Amino acid sequence: MNTGNELGTGRRWSRSLRFRLTAWYTGVLAVILAGAAGLVYLGARHALCAETDGFLAGQAHRIAAIAVGRPGDPLVPADLDEGVAAPSRPPRVGRGEGLLFFDVVYTRLVKNPHGDTLAASPALIRQPALIASLDPLLRGRLPASGRFAFAGPDEERTMRVFTAPLRLGAGDGAIQVAVPWDHNADILERLGALLLLFVPSVLLLAALGGWVLIGQTLQPIGRIVTEAEHLDAAALPEALLPHAAETDTEIGQLVATLNRMTTRLRRAFEAQRRFAEAQQRFAADASHELRTPLTILRGEMELALSRPRPLENYQATLRSAMQEIARMTRIVEGLGFLARRDAGQMQGGFVPEDVDLAALCRRVADEFIPQAESKQIGLRCEAPLPVVARGSADQLQQLLINLVDNALKYTPPGGQVTVAVGQAGQEAELTVRDTGVGIAEADLPHVFDRFWRADKSRSSEGSGLGLAICAEIAAAHQGALYVTSVPGQGSCFRLELPAQTAAIGYTERNSS
Repeated sequence: MNTGNELGTGRRWSRSLRFRLTAWYTGVLAVILAGAAGLVYLGARHALCAETDGFLAGQAHRIAAIAVGRPGDPLVPADLDEGVAAPSRPPRVGRGEGLLFFDVVYTRLVKNPHGDTLAASPALIRQPALIASLDPLLRGRLPASGRFAFAGPDEERTMRVFTAPLRLGAGDGAIQVAVPWDHNADILERLGALLLLFVPSVLLLAALGGWVLIGQTLQPIGRIVTEAEHLDAAALPEALLPHAAETDTEIGQLVATLNRMTTRLRRAFEAQRRFAEAQQRFAADASHELRTPLTILRGEMELALSRPRPLENYQATLRSAMQEIARMTRIVEGLGFLARRDAGQMQGGFVPEDVDLAALCRRVADEFIPQAESKQIGLRCEAPLPVVARGSADQLQQLLINLVDNALKYTPPGGQVTVAVGQAGQEAELTVRDTGVGIAEADLPHVFDRFWRADKSRSSEGSGLGLAICAEIAAAHQGALYVTSVPGQGSCFRLELPAQTAAIGYTERNSS
């Protein structure tokens, strides 16, 4: 049995936005149409009553004029028919064409509240039951303008009656004029039947039309749901519904918002994927870099312990071990620095302060002069003016040390390394130029990659993290590090930072 599935499907269908919108729309329209139909029916009934009442009042005034004009002569039945329109011609009432047609008009004159009849139309005399139904309308005080009411012996013979006071000689009397209501009742009945047929038909057509139109309007949402169910983080689309987003509607705005969200998600997934790949390469490179000094240490220790050796050999082994330990220490420190940077903790790693880049340049140059002289390399510092940047003095010093050390490492004897500080507009510039071996054009995009070295065999000094650390320090200071190089002529590393202030001064360090 599929009863459970059918019930579940029915509940989901009844809870759908399309069904609820159609139901609300149809319900509101039903209330409006029902109210309009009721007003039309009541308006028609009021119009029929008003036109009938006007006719009755006119007849009563004409007959009353006859009765008052002949106070001494008794009225005969023919007098009561004067002024009554012939049954074959509808009476004219008011300013427009009359809507009424009466087969008969009943008229009578009474002389007292007990209903003693003075005169009556022939049609009324022949129906005592009608006369009896008119008597209750004479009770009570009649207003001077008369009173309209419905009366009749039964529902099928209902009449619209006008009763008005009439002064007859020395006594008070009344005049009553009545017409059958059956014709008007038929009109109202047909109108009611027409409205009962019209309102449901319009509601049905409106519900079907609303269901179709709402379905077409909500079609993009259904397509969004279908596409969203098949989204894959590995292949997010550029846009869910590119054409729907171009429409200036609420649906178009929703689609445009979802497309922007999809774009952000795609970029985030791509960045996460690139980061994961970089982390994998980083871990592999770190493992390789640490494995090399550990292998060297192990080999030297095994060699030293293989047999007794002179003291000088043990000392040489320990010195080599210290160098490898220092190398591993630099690698671990560099890894820690980059890990903090990846975790977004760099901004919290220092308290920003004003740093004079010119003074920093001179201080670092002084530290490297002995090393430059030992390698027969000229080291020059050009810092004519103080240039102030905001940041960490320790990290900026580490950046400059890495750049100068890298320049000295790849500059042959007789070469030149120049460190310069200047300011261009709102940018502070620090450059390190050398006349070393240079970098191949194909390698320039990878210079700041972690563990990258121009020496693919990794037999040269260094961990391959120095320039990567420099780039991260520059980024942490809202700056950028650039490199240009010509193989065989040298390289130039340029650091750009937001400048704070500049003052006049001149100092130069030179070692050649």
